[in-house]
Order: sequence, then C-alpha cells, then structure tokens
Amino acid sequence: MAEFDKQAESYEAWHQELISASGFGIDYFYEYKIKEIHRVLSKRGAGMPNTILDFGCGIGNVDPYIRKYFPDAQIYGVDVSEESIKIAEEKQRDAGVSYAALREDWQSADQLGEFGVSFDLVFISNVFHHAPKAEHGGMLEQIMAHMNPGAFLFVFELNPYNPASRVVFNKFDRPVDKHANLIYPYYLKNQVQQRGLRVLGCKYTVFFPKQLGMLIPLEQYMTWLPLGAHYYIMAEKETLHG
Repeated sequence: MAEFDKQAESYEAWHQELISASGFGIDYFYEYKIKEIHRVLSKRGAGMPNTILDFGCGIGNVDPYIRKYFPDAQIYGVDVSEESIKIAEEKQRDAGVSYAALREDWQSADQLGEFGVSFDLVFISNVFHHAPKAEHGGMLEQIMAHMNPGAFLFVFELNPYNPASRVVFNKFDRPVDKHANLIYPYYLKNQVQQRGLRVLGCKYTVFFPKQLGMLIPLEQYMTWLPLGAHYYIMAEKETLHG
C-alpha cells in the first residue's frame, strides 16, 4: 500500500512516458478495455450491467470510460492505496463513482459488503501481478461472493508472451512494486475456474501501434492470437440453475 501511495501523484505521467512509443496517449488503453467489454457483452446479447465494480481502480482513470459505455450503471471503485482513492475522488468527481480504500483486513472484514450491493460486472486491470500468488484465491473468492448470479468478471493483465509488454513491465511495474510478477494466462484461468466461475474465454488485445492505425479494426478478429500486448479472462458466475 505504501509504495502505491508514494506513486499516486506521478503514476499517470510516468506511465504515459513509457507507452509513448506506441503513439497513443494513455487514455487510449483505458478506453480500449472498456470498449472491448461493451463490445463482447453486446455481441453476446447480454443485458447491460446495473452495478459495476472497478477493483484496483487506482486514481480512477478508467472510470469515466465505464460511465461513457455504461451510462446508467452504479459504479464502485476500490483500491488498497488510500492516497490513490483521494485523488480519484477529486479527479473523477464528474463520473459519479462511489470510492473506498480497502483496509488491510478487507477480506476477513468483508469490506466489499459495506457497499450494500452485489455486482453485475467486475472489472480488474493489472492488479493480480501486484498481489502475492498466495492471496489470489482469497481475492477472487471475496469478489465472487459479491457478484450476482449471471454476473461477468473481466480480468485484464499484461501479456508475458509479448516483448513490448515485458519492457513496460520491467520499466514501470517493477520500480513501483519490486515484488510484482507477470501473470500467465493459463494460471489466471485456472485460478478463476477453481473458485467456481465459468470461464468463457481468454482473449488477446492491442496488437498495433498508432502508426498502423488502419489495421486496428482487425484486432477484434485476432483475439485468439497470443501476441497482443494485453490479454483478458472473461468469466461468469453461473445462476442457481447453471
């Protein structure tokens, strides 16, 4: 927590500098993920979520895009960094998000339950590689306990198979958190399955830099190819009737 509190103010500028070679501003990647979720849910014919949890929200940079693509949803953001939450509350005040800093005992104290709602969609981006593997199962179990039947979970991570992602990770995530480790898709998929969620797929995203922008529309057809800069696991909490 302390390390993220120290980096809260400088996080955005530092990250932007590292991804500058892609030709995109940092907001492109925030929006890309939410746009992809909206695209997938729309394609499945799933109803739009009424309650959304941004787990590990940081300073809330993705939340205006959650509001943009899911305008009618109640949005909640949590993070272990109290300083980041303070910045998010100030910076994202127009997004209409309810924020809370997670206490160290958030799992045993069931802090997610303090919101008084269950979630139709849980979004987690680049969180698991900062958490010790011994904590992954407990995190997922607590999150799942507050998902509605039929709710969706989207977990985004940097793709260890992509060389550019490894460079960004080693220059950005490791200095922020020396204990961080890249998470392989098969491991994350197994962790999700073992907690009783039904995995609907593992998809890869972000293949082309801005300089090859004319090819970006092809990315939605390339999600099977394990070369994208990011990947995500999509899972569903099954209904009582399966």
